[in-house]
Amino acid sequence: MGKLSWLAILAAFVAGCSGGLIRPRVEKGIRNVLPNYIGPAKEYIVRADGSTSSMIKGLIEHLHIEGKDVQLDPKLLVAQMLVDMDEVRYDPETRELKSVRETTFEASLSEAAVNAYIGKSRESDSDLRVRLEPNKVAVEFVPKVVGLNVPVLVTGRPVIAGGDKVNFVADSASVAHLPIPAYIVNKALNKVNPILDMSLMRFPVCLGGVEVKENAVVVKGRAQFKPEPSQQL
Repeated sequence: MGKLSWLAILAAFVAGCSGGLIRPRVEKGIRNVLPNYIGPAKEYIVRADGSTSSMIKGLIEHLHIEGKDVQLDPKLLVAQMLVDMDEVRYDPETRELKSVRETTFEASLSEAAVNAYIGKSRESDSDLRVRLEPNKVAVEFVPKVVGLNVPVLVTGRPVIAGGDKVNFVADSASVAHLPIPAYIVNKALNKVNPILDMSLMRFPVCLGGVEVKENAVVVKGRAQFKPEPSQQL
């Protein structure tokens, strides 16, 4: 099933509902399919906003989704995922998804989750570790240089790369003051990037911001949603 196809499933739970029960039935139906279309989670909270008449006619005015401990990928665990969708339109008779005016998301990951992702995604040295500090990323590792087996700490910042990835960029002053050649440092850092790959999400995203906090990183962005003309529910 292609990216964003999970969004099409949302409207399936509206068809056939009526009266005062429509909202909880819509929310329950959406909540039940989210593990398959976003990822398994400890908990999902769903809120569908809008009038009953609008939902019957094929419009959810606003859809808010909160996920806790969401496993986006076997390698990537998100502590909290927030998804907001405006004007989710569908054909209630054909069950064809028409459009979503705007979709935004926010994902929070712990320092432990980032290190686990790096370790599972590539062949990293077992002694390489990322530390997340307010507005700063620090990478500590032991260079594979004869006669030098002490930990080296490089500080820097996260940058968005390619629209859906977050890379670590070392501060030049931090590298310049190390007692080892820069190419050794860069070789080690190549094993770190990307420190986060949001292309693993099951719908395409475009990152708009990244914030580093104490022991956590938060990324925000928009989903690039364009339903296929033949997409049926």
